[in-house]
Formats: sequence, C-alpha cells, structure tokens
Amino acid sequence: MNQIATVVNPKKKDSPTDEGGYVKGVITYMITDDLAVRPMSAISCITLLNKFNIKDVGVLEEKTIDIGIDEGVKLLKASLQSRTVLTDAFLEKKAGESDASNSSGVHSIVI
Repeated sequence: MNQIATVVNPKKKDSPTDEGGYVKGVITYMITDDLAVRPMSAISCITLLNKFNIKDVGVLEEKTIDIGIDEGVKLLKASLQSRTVLTDAFLEKKAGESDASNSSGVHSIVI
C-alpha cells in the first residue's frame, strides 16, 4: 500500500507571531523518566520531589543532551523496553550495576 502524506506546520492561523509547533514561546519544559512532558515551574518541581520522596536535592543530576540519529535510536529502544527510558538511554551504568537494580524501589529522575 503506497500513500502520499502531506506534512503540515501546525501554526495557528490567527497567531500574530510566526511561531509554529506545539511549544509555546520561551517556556522551559521538564521531561521525566516516564517521558511525561510538563512545563517547568516551582510547583511541578516540588510535586515531583515529593512524589519520589527526595529530601536532599544535592543527589539530583541535570543533564543536557544533544539528540542525533544514534541517541534517537537509543531513546526509541529504551522506550519500548523500559519504564525508566531516559535513565536507560542516557545515563551510563556504573560497574557491576544491572538492569535489575531499579527493582529495589529506587527511582531515577532526569530533569
């Protein structure tokens, strides 16, 4: 079956700016390990810290990544095999650490 698909830029027709896509303006977004995307705010950060019972923010790690073809493939593979997608795709495992280490109830968050 062959069909021609047309890609359309999702711009609002009544928008006064030329901004296209699904992200609004200069808002920072947070992507969690389960690939949930939320606008970055103090409330959402506090909620996330409480959800994972994190008392010491010094244990958190912020990591900026550039996504190319290889990283995209790693991300896709991890999203099909795991619930800790970002951790599995972008954080190096320490020596002796196995995939079963997440079964202890410890959650990794990449912000």
